[in-house]
Amino acid sequence: MIVKQQDETPPALPESEMCFLLIDTARLFYQALDGSIVDNRQGLTPGTLRALGAVIRYRGMGLNRIADRMDLEPMSLIVHINRLATLGLVERREDPKDKRKKPLYPTAKAFEVMRDLDPHFDNLYRAMTQDIQADEMARLAAVLTKMRANMTTDPGITAPFTLLPAEPNACSSAQS
Repeated sequence: MIVKQQDETPPALPESEMCFLLIDTARLFYQALDGSIVDNRQGLTPGTLRALGAVIRYRGMGLNRIADRMDLEPMSLIVHINRLATLGLVERREDPKDKRKKPLYPTAKAFEVMRDLDPHFDNLYRAMTQDIQADEMARLAAVLTKMRANMTTDPGITAPFTLLPAEPNACSSAQS
């Protein structure tokens, strides 16, 4: 008797359920991230830390473009940016082509903060990916990357990046 092997791959979810799964997973991730960084020595709130990550990722962009990328109103983001500037983590520079613009840049201290918080991020990643094999995570990353590319062609969003470059100055600057 020939026994068919059961395929362990679960059936694909209906589109609406897949969308809900993505949104719900992102929501749970943000909640876990908030909890994992509550006790940071810099006293950064999750919102301020998210703003710092955005300034690092989109360095050289202005406030409005970063707010747009974060799906925030500029007036909501400015509170976080002002706090980061006061802490010496973000600086506003003059745009040589337009004196009204003040592109945002992370300072060397910003990268130190991210390095200090990296163990928190690593712990969260391990908790989130427990019982998931490396090849499954690689496939998930590839699928999410394709999905993101299907949603935007903006190279500032689709380009690879790191919050912890070996040399902060080695990172390319975005255009404001």
